[in-house]
Amino acid sequence: HKDSLSLSERATRREMSSSEADLDPTVERTFRGHKEPITSLSFAPGQPLKQLVSGSVDGSLMLWNFKPQLRAFRFLGHRDAVTHVEFAPSAQFIASASLDRTVRLWLPNARGESTELKGHSSAVRSVSFSSDCRNLITASDDKTVKIWSLPSKKFRCTLSGHSNWVRSAAFSPDARLAVSGGDDKVVKLWDITAQRVLQDFPDHEASVSKVLFSSDGTSIASCSEDKTIKIWDARSYQLLQHYPAHDAKVTSISMHPSGLYMLSSSEDGTVKIWDLREGQLLYTLRGHEGPVAAAQFSVDGGAFFATGGQDKVVMVWKSNLDVSASGCGGGRRVFSETLETGSTPQSRAAPPPAAAPQSAGRHRRPLAPVPPPSSAPVSEAQTSAFSVTRGGGKAGSKAGSKGGGAGPKEYLVDDVALPEQVQQPEYARKGGATPHGGPRGGGGSLGRASDPSGAGSSVTRDMLPEVLTSTLDHIVGQLDMLTRTLQVLEQRVSHTEDRIAAVVKVQDEGPLAVTASRDC
Repeated sequence: HKDSLSLSERATRREMSSSEADLDPTVERTFRGHKEPITSLSFAPGQPLKQLVSGSVDGSLMLWNFKPQLRAFRFLGHRDAVTHVEFAPSAQFIASASLDRTVRLWLPNARGESTELKGHSSAVRSVSFSSDCRNLITASDDKTVKIWSLPSKKFRCTLSGHSNWVRSAAFSPDARLAVSGGDDKVVKLWDITAQRVLQDFPDHEASVSKVLFSSDGTSIASCSEDKTIKIWDARSYQLLQHYPAHDAKVTSISMHPSGLYMLSSSEDGTVKIWDLREGQLLYTLRGHEGPVAAAQFSVDGGAFFATGGQDKVVMVWKSNLDVSASGCGGGRRVFSETLETGSTPQSRAAPPPAAAPQSAGRHRRPLAPVPPPSSAPVSEAQTSAFSVTRGGGKAGSKAGSKGGGAGPKEYLVDDVALPEQVQQPEYARKGGATPHGGPRGGGGSLGRASDPSGAGSSVTRDMLPEVLTSTLDHIVGQLDMLTRTLQVLEQRVSHTEDRIAAVVKVQDEGPLAVTASRDC
């Protein structure tokens, strides 16, 4: 009898373990086609999944179709690396930003027609739509944030206030506010109508990589090269949550549409999912080879998310996240109440690294996977090993998606895709500016250094001699001093011009006043 109970218990435990594994995030498919590292990803709105766009250091955009009968399209037009891409909420346009100082609006079809927007005097790092698709916001290395009117595609206004490169900018859901962050380590909250800063958040200790609003507009999230993620209340301006998130620079974050989870990517090669209700780590995902530059939830429902990075591979994951324990709306209400009171247990404190959160009532949405096209079979050599770690526990090695080790479905770019050659950007000659790099250290490991063999090699700051890094830091310090000096000189010149104009005006009016007095 004891033996039978023991066998029953073991069977029950195996079933529970299998059930938990089925609920973990799994790789559904991979896309390959870029020639250089991937910098940004964005899903097209709508269910079921239709399209995914990716931007790359190779200067191109790839539009991936989830229907097997539709091939992928390569969009060419930028003359340098693409730093950011985003689908419009209406799915009518794709916006892209580039180191070539321009923004482009693309039609997401086979022709790939685009309109170029020029206005920034330096590399454009970020582009984002307002929820009503009537405005576009861009961030640039010229230290400004610009807003453009759509569909007229006309420049609207400039938000000036950052003292260094601006890496990211985004609208609030009602488009009345905007948030921005950059290399001056400050996150700024803007009143767009008044074109002024409402609040500065100088909590980060290094460059800010990305900023965003929560779906209800009550909170602001940011990630930084200081390896942390921070969340503030957009109304009381209080720091709500602080996560020492990764072992290297945090390159990107994305908030789940329910507002309950956060997705982050890092140069440490991992992707992490955070439970914002519990204030702790939920999953650590390993699948990419090298730094991960982009991670993005699908827009409607968040049932999927995509990741991409230095290995030039786009991975589409099924999230299997619990948004139904108290209903999606109920979960969002829980987080909103936390923002109202500011009484989160993780406020200004690091989340416990080893506690695995409970997930009662978790279920999976029945979305049938689309079979791969016959023209792009998956070979065993192309299938990578993926690792999923729940909370702080041990990693359970998962070869591909669930289903007996069949591996994720892989899609290659169709040979019919546009064959034009992409002009390779030369970062080394342009001062080492890379899509995720900064003025210090030549841009980190995501940059592309010149390689005589043509194979392309990545050079990190750690690989440089100490004398060279100290010299570069000194040069950067001198350039910062020159920048500040130029700003002071510009202010003095403006003040002098105002005084000269006042003197000229007085001199012009003097004779007229004398003549008038004599006539009287």
